[in-house]
Amino acid sequence: MSSGGLVRRLVRRSAQREGGSARREGGFTIVELLVAMLLTLLVTGALFGLVVPARGLFEAQPEISDVHQRLRVAVDLLTRDLQMAGTGIAPEAAPAVMPYRVGPVGSDAAAGVFYRPAVLTVLAVPSSTGVPESRTYYLRPDPATGTPQLMRYDGTETDLPVIDSVAGLDLVYFDAHGAPIDPAALQDGPWRPSDPDVDMFDADLLRIRRVRVVLRLAAARRVPEHAVQFDVALRNAGAAW
Repeated sequence: MSSGGLVRRLVRRSAQREGGSARREGGFTIVELLVAMLLTLLVTGALFGLVVPARGLFEAQPEISDVHQRLRVAVDLLTRDLQMAGTGIAPEAAPAVMPYRVGPVGSDAAAGVFYRPAVLTVLAVPSSTGVPESRTYYLRPDPATGTPQLMRYDGTETDLPVIDSVAGLDLVYFDAHGAPIDPAALQDGPWRPSDPDVDMFDADLLRIRRVRVVLRLAAARRVPEHAVQFDVALRNAGAAW
């Protein structure tokens, strides 16, 4: 090969290397830019997918705490009253609990009603007063919103709301053998006492030894419906005077 041909070949190779470097230093190609944009969108979408649920959970936390607090209040009240049921009552004299409202205001017994599925009355005679007292729990719509509230009637004149936004109240009664008592058996007699001047009650109410309570709270804006179930044994039911 002549010296002239060798020089020309070296010059071409140098030019090719310089041209490639120039192209590389000139920026990204359209394909590279499109790939980079796609990757950026994918990463951003994944981040939003993590942030949005976390934000919703954070905003719902106060509502969850409120629901749990209302459930605790209801469980504490019902458990305390049921544990006192039957205190100071002579055997066979009166039941510890009744599935209807008892008292001078809106008495179910006076109207001939002896069973309501979502009503519970607890009867006891505190040793401090020696006077029979009752507490009745039932559901009533909130006058402002129409949503049911768990109400507590003190057995005299006062009805007060205990829990707001209640979806349901279910009550099941069990005998000493742990068998559920048919609601029909609690309202068909035999009736006691025989004195016509005294409110009668179904004698089968004396068989109740345990009450199961199922309380459901209505769903809030970000919180689904919550329910709690608990059983309370009537430790004073049928006890000696």
